[in-house]
Amino acid sequence: MQQILDRERLVRERKKIALLSILLNLFLSVVKITFGLIGGSSSLVADGIHSLADLAAAVSVYIGIVITNIKSEKFPYGLYKVENLVSLISALAIFFAGWEIFKEVILENRVRHIDNFPLVLSAVVITIVATFLFSRWERKKGEELNSPSLIADAEHIKTDMLSSIIVLVGILGNYFGYPWVEKAAVLIIVLLIFHAGWEIMSEALKVLLDAEVDKETLDRIEEIVESHPLVERVKSITGRSSGSYKFIEMEVVLKIDDFERAHEIVHQIEEEVKKQVPFIERLVIHFEPPEEREKVIALLLEGNKPCTDPERCNRVIFYTFDGKTLKRLREEELKEKLTAERGSCATFIEKLSCKKVRCLLVGKNFFGKGALYTMAYYGIGLGEVDGNSEPLEAVKNCRHLEEILKPSCD
Repeated sequence: MQQILDRERLVRERKKIALLSILLNLFLSVVKITFGLIGGSSSLVADGIHSLADLAAAVSVYIGIVITNIKSEKFPYGLYKVENLVSLISALAIFFAGWEIFKEVILENRVRHIDNFPLVLSAVVITIVATFLFSRWERKKGEELNSPSLIADAEHIKTDMLSSIIVLVGILGNYFGYPWVEKAAVLIIVLLIFHAGWEIMSEALKVLLDAEVDKETLDRIEEIVESHPLVERVKSITGRSSGSYKFIEMEVVLKIDDFERAHEIVHQIEEEVKKQVPFIERLVIHFEPPEEREKVIALLLEGNKPCTDPERCNRVIFYTFDGKTLKRLREEELKEKLTAERGSCATFIEKLSCKKVRCLLVGKNFFGKGALYTMAYYGIGLGEVDGNSEPLEAVKNCRHLEEILKPSCD
């Protein structure tokens, strides 16, 4: 329910911002064309016509946001890519705007004469300030809401600000008798405009062509999944973006082979990933049982012999077992002594699960039910070894906790 409310809030925010963009571009178009006609500035009139193109792009952004959230059985994966399609249209509009500016200023040799310099100058300053402030605000909100169309529209409005700067340079150049300054400024600004258009177009095309989700996001998801103690490893992970949202698929190897438990664990993982990584629409996890490969074994000692009393345990030796041979890995001192207090052994077992331990060997089973249930939850078996036998024999006889915890109904 919370996710639905969050999405509704995001849609409302995006629609509100897109509507404000429409109103801004309508205002800029009216101001530029009106003041340009009164003041005798053909460049300002041309820039007003350019703002009409911006207005059309802003309307397309608003339509894209509305269509994106329409649910249809014919589109089971949603219409999220409409937003990226709108971003692509905005990029094309930016290219068109750059060409229009280049053609208007560079290719036209006619010198403009301004009738009312203060009026035209004030109109240009107003448009520069308005577009600068709005484009920064809209881009910030677009990044917060993870909306590619709003980010694209912010870049589009920034090109309107740059074109207004060109107009300002042209006006000042004409006023002070240096018309060549306008042409030099246009060349620089047009390059910036085409660069912005290329960035938006390439990002939109990557999503429309189902390019993979960025590596940082995939690495973050993999890190979250592998941090779960019952996940042995992530075999593969891939994903694609669609509008603001991401669709992720992955294969994981779990440390348990019970289907119901595995389904429960996968559900927990999905919730945790969606909590930490925003804008995931769908996360599909295919799980597999433990692989037949080396397992990590832990032997709990008191001195040099297998531990039989929790308060005397002081060392742990870790081995790997490939089904035939036992190889010693390392030895660790217990940083926190085990006690008879409730929860002490369970905490120790949780730490073993983080080290991917599959079987714990002791001299005698001294664990209470709480610790045993913890071992069962994390898929850790239990084996007993005495001072006269080899750990290898105990590993082969390592029992699953279901056997130990089986209730007596007598």
